[in-house]
Amino acid sequence: MTQFRHEKLLIGTRHLALVLIGLVVLSPFCAIVQGQQTAAMTTLRPGIVIDPAANIAYAMTPEGVAAIDLASGAKRWTSNAAAQPLAITGNRLISQVEPKTPTNRLELAVLNTRERGTAMVRSVAELPSFVRVAIGQTLEGKFEADARVAGNSAIVTWRFEFQPIRGAIQEPEGGVPVAEAQARAAAQRSAEGALQVDLTTGAVSPADASLARRAAARRWLVTPTDKISDAAPTQYESADGRHIMASQRIADDKTWAKYRWTVFERGTNRRVGEFQTHVAFAPFVVRDSILIYETTPYIRAGREEPAKLRGVNLATRQEAWSVEVRELEYRGPFPP
Repeated sequence: MTQFRHEKLLIGTRHLALVLIGLVVLSPFCAIVQGQQTAAMTTLRPGIVIDPAANIAYAMTPEGVAAIDLASGAKRWTSNAAAQPLAITGNRLISQVEPKTPTNRLELAVLNTRERGTAMVRSVAELPSFVRVAIGQTLEGKFEADARVAGNSAIVTWRFEFQPIRGAIQEPEGGVPVAEAQARAAAQRSAEGALQVDLTTGAVSPADASLARRAAARRWLVTPTDKISDAAPTQYESADGRHIMASQRIADDKTWAKYRWTVFERGTNRRVGEFQTHVAFAPFVVRDSILIYETTPYIRAGREEPAKLRGVNLATRQEAWSVEVRELEYRGPFPP
């Protein structure tokens, strides 16, 4: 049986809030809800949540959750009360707390975006004993959590998949067919759950089991009927669906920024601007002529560059700002 507790924290004298958590163990397959978010939220990628009304991105950084101004790149605040933002509704940022030691305990916090990311509510749930809760991928496996907000409720999903980096293939138990032994092993390595949370009372109830089934990967490519004519044929939609970007390779590998991105307003086909970069595509949004996208770590001319969230001014074709962010992919050393 899943055990969970939640702690209500007093912020000034105004807030007595709630939140999250429970679980429904489903199949040996794993899942994250990638459904429709509220109008006040756009997910650039897991760990980077954009509030277009406030013109702020809430992102994972090495220091914790940061509120980044999309116009200037300035950090309005940074909070170490949590590590990964999951969803935003009003002034409540539902976030995952990073464990300090290996554990099967999932902790979440609701951060008050008007109080510099102070925790309004904390919740803890004990997941199956073999689950290793973490932020993203580790040597012990891959843990993912997600949330979507609808009205005054949140649907929270999690999944864990044990992914050993190396190891010998073990012989199945005597008399047990190989396929059956593999199925048993898979069932002991993977788990997933979904729940619904009332954001006023904190009451937790089981969510529809279908919400925790593996969602299809998003297809960023624009369909042929929606493409911009007279533009490069390879076209992608923005994370919020408001813009279309035509990506074209314009140079060989001797040139660093060998791709040209040309951005159009969806619906009107108005050309917003263009710039050059070293990647053919990355999830993006456009806010007031600033294109926001992420670059993963790379080495150029002997210099290491960490993962960064970047803002490019499409009018000037120049980068306006960049902020180091934290990835969910494991890039550390591997065991021998």
